[in-house]
Amino acid sequence: MMRGVTRVMLLPLLVWAVSECKTCCHLTDITIIVESEECNSCITINTTACAGLCQTQERAYRSPMVPYFQNTCNYREWTYETIQLPSCPPGVDSSYTYPVALSCECSQCNSDITDCGAFSMQPSSCHTHAHY
Repeated sequence: MMRGVTRVMLLPLLVWAVSECKTCCHLTDITIIVESEECNSCITINTTACAGLCQTQERAYRSPMVPYFQNTCNYREWTYETIQLPSCPPGVDSSYTYPVALSCECSQCNSDITDCGAFSMQPSSCHTHAHY
């Protein structure tokens, strides 16, 4: 009888955990810093990206015969926006195109269209370039 009670008590906890993980991967506001030496300008762009955790299970033993995939928080739908950088001299392409996330999902990272590694440390502000 104790086994049945344990299952009944664990079921709501498992349902809650699965529903909570579905909301972990979500749209978030980010700031992109764009610095152009050619245009002698530095601007910040506010856009949306996907961030959060995805439910995964680590195997105790990874077999070389069975591929291992870990889900990550990825863009499900996105669009691109283009802005014109200020102060560009004639002949310099002043356009800058960046992605805007519209929705997110937990899925395998597609290395054909995404850098699946860790984020690099971006500067938090524009750097001053020393000219020698």
